[in-house]
Amino acid sequence: MMRILFFLLFPLILYANYSDIGPHEVVISGDDFILSSGQSIEYLFYAPNDIEHTTQVTLVHAFSRQMDTLHELAEHYASWGLGVVTMNLLYSSIFENDPLQDAQDLRELSNHLSNGRHVIYVGHSSGAMRTIVAASEDSNATAVLGLDLTDGAYEDSGGEFLGLMYARTSSIPIWGLLAEPSSCNANGNGINVYLEAEHGNAISISEADHCDFEFPTDIICTIFCQSGNENHSEEEIKSVILNLSTSYILYHNGNQDDSNLFWTPGNYYYDELIELGAIEQLTVLDIENEDYLPNNIILHSNYPNPFNPVTKISYDTLEESFISVKIKDIRGKHIITLINRYHRKGKHIITWDGYNGRGDQQTSGIYFYTIKNESYSKTGKMILLK
Repeated sequence: MMRILFFLLFPLILYANYSDIGPHEVVISGDDFILSSGQSIEYLFYAPNDIEHTTQVTLVHAFSRQMDTLHELAEHYASWGLGVVTMNLLYSSIFENDPLQDAQDLRELSNHLSNGRHVIYVGHSSGAMRTIVAASEDSNATAVLGLDLTDGAYEDSGGEFLGLMYARTSSIPIWGLLAEPSSCNANGNGINVYLEAEHGNAISISEADHCDFEFPTDIICTIFCQSGNENHSEEEIKSVILNLSTSYILYHNGNQDDSNLFWTPGNYYYDELIELGAIEQLTVLDIENEDYLPNNIILHSNYPNPFNPVTKISYDTLEESFISVKIKDIRGKHIITLINRYHRKGKHIITWDGYNGRGDQQTSGIYFYTIKNESYSKTGKMILLK
């Protein structure tokens, strides 16, 4: 399953209250844990003081950062009834960078503290890449959430991007929140992980930068990675991050009543945001719960795929309706509207020659075609090769 949504900030998005501190007081404890390698790793554990938590969040910092950049985020999650562990990674610096060893270490620490509880791995930047690796071999892991994930290729991975390699074989949900592409997040290369993951999903937050996912950030990140905001304040952006990330974690904690409102098509809040133009659904591939909408269109895979220079997109309409077929690139930029008219019931075939609406030839890459009518939307992925 793979879904990508483009999130446009909007004053009315904060329907849920997950950006607020939760109902529980938080107790923080810390210690050093001796790993099987003999190394000592420093950690903090955040827990609600009045209930027994049933799920642990293993929260991992970015490259060359420390756990204090996630202190407020850890406290926030714990206030909603979760146990949260943060740690200072041993091999995530300019002097020594070993993501595979880090993944092994954080998994070992996580298992020690979780005591058999379910674990949700959450990581920022390259920390998110490390969580994907760690979760892949953790039987307690139930989900991964990336906060502006950045992926990288390493000698130990044979030159292949590590997050991408492990995400392809993962059987658990790997979802993420993305900032605007920049040099600080490898030009947004984390999106490829969610595209390839079997259960991948990503939301891009308009005007968010790499620093917005640290709670708190510092002057170093601000100098090198912070971008200016034209329409939305940093507080608004961070509220969106808290709302979405907390609701995702609570959903995988078993709170399936109202904690997944922002992520679920067919839900009141989600549909309201669609109507307001606050979010735009870009791609929906193999959604498990696709029956949330009446399936009155059957979209077939385009052929050939990959293609050069022309591909055909075929679909069946099971009833008369007004239908549009639009193409966007991997960043969500509109490329061309192939068709936008009334259709009779039957089989239909349209072609795309790799040009946009202005007659400009497009570069090689991944593109998405979305077919939509009044009550149904479906998206497919295609690859243009030159």
